[in-house]
Amino acid sequence: MIKKYKKHILIISIFKLLILFLLPLTGDEAYFIKWANNLSTGYYDHPPMVGWLIYLMQYIKNDYIIFRLFSFFTVFIVSYLIYKILLEFNIKKENAIFPALLFIFMPIDILILLFTNDIPLLLFGLLGTYFLLKSFKTNIYTNAILSGIFLGFSFLSKYFVSFLMLGLLIYILIIYRKKAVKNIIIIFLIVLIFILQNLYFNYNSCWNNIMFNFFARTENLEYNMKTLFGYIFILMYLITPWGIYYIYKSKENINNKKLFVFILSAISIGLSIFLVVSLKKKIGLHWLLLFMPYIFMLFSFIKEKYKIKFIKYNLIFTYIHITVLMVILLMPLKQFEYNKKYKSIILFTKTNKICNQLESYKNLYTTGYTSASLLSYHCKKDIKMIMNNSKYGRLDDKLVNIKELENKTIYIFNKNEPNIKELNKIFENVRIDSFKVMNKLFYISKCENLKYNEYKKEYLDIQKERFYDIPSWLPIGECYFYNRYYK
Repeated sequence: MIKKYKKHILIISIFKLLILFLLPLTGDEAYFIKWANNLSTGYYDHPPMVGWLIYLMQYIKNDYIIFRLFSFFTVFIVSYLIYKILLEFNIKKENAIFPALLFIFMPIDILILLFTNDIPLLLFGLLGTYFLLKSFKTNIYTNAILSGIFLGFSFLSKYFVSFLMLGLLIYILIIYRKKAVKNIIIIFLIVLIFILQNLYFNYNSCWNNIMFNFFARTENLEYNMKTLFGYIFILMYLITPWGIYYIYKSKENINNKKLFVFILSAISIGLSIFLVVSLKKKIGLHWLLLFMPYIFMLFSFIKEKYKIKFIKYNLIFTYIHITVLMVILLMPLKQFEYNKKYKSIILFTKTNKICNQLESYKNLYTTGYTSASLLSYHCKKDIKMIMNNSKYGRLDDKLVNIKELENKTIYIFNKNEPNIKELNKIFENVRIDSFKVMNKLFYISKCENLKYNEYKKEYLDIQKERFYDIPSWLPIGECYFYNRYYK
């Protein structure tokens, strides 16, 4: 089967590499590069794995293209692991190859190019699962230890893996019962090391991950049927309508109960929790990435007569995505001139031109984590965020001590005209200059003598209430925010 579709694998891979090179650095990728440049045992938003991996890959070359190649090769490793896991359940080779091939031919595969924390989550989560299953057949200690390490790596990528680990625990207790005790103990003790590392970081860092993921991200949420239907749409988009149809038409082929229980155990907790969350919050496409390999394993049950059509429809769907992306990426920038996001497009695509204008400025800041991260990477200078009360991208809360800026002069970059009244509240003197890139104005504000007490009232006090109001039931070791501003 692979020989038959080798040409398509090659064509899709070539286009993926083209897209990988043509697609500008994204805000999230730049933000994670900033993590790597400020190496730590943890970060505000999530556990640290993606930052650690970028830090290591910088020894090859400090280039986001190199980082994206990790994502590019991850797809093939994941595809191979789907095949290997299915063989563990005594699925015929041809039937095991089919879903592995489909994974390469699905549209989401085109989007697995950006190097974000979802990529190590996906890779390490699946590796942990594979070695878990292997531990019940051969080399119990070696495979259980490897499973624990990779599941631990996945935990340090994103907390979502907890849903997968709970599902896997349910599966092995159902299937292996008392025989599973030794495996569970080995894996648990190893994963516990990674959990304790993350807890220790949070204990000494204002409980950053907990405050962000369980409090800041869930504030002011209301029931919204649009987000529920959005979640259902995303599931249908990923599985495809014809995939759902062919699974239904092949339901009598679901005769490997052990595999079916494994798949259901792996995906049901995560997908159910996302369903509940979707009643109030928009579910991102990337949220489901961890569970996609297990969903695709269902396609090993597809009847032979549907397989060629299934691959054909997936290929068409994928080539449509490639065509649309290539057209957008190759379009002249001026085609977007009247788009309301044109300045943002310039910021992402012509960052070097902006950097040329900013070269002479020292003590440079921006008012958003995306622009701060992008400019830090492209301008090769440390640019931080200031005057921002957003719940996202708050790494600079730790990196910037506002007290040290009191009575200092700084420069602030804005892509839109800054609010002079807001600046005058915080600084004694403000002068706004502008420069043009692609006939659009960008702004630099020279801000003299920062008034700390005013800044504290307008920003720090609000941030304390929204992001650092740590519940009394959580013990606090150290908290950089309290230590700086509220002691």
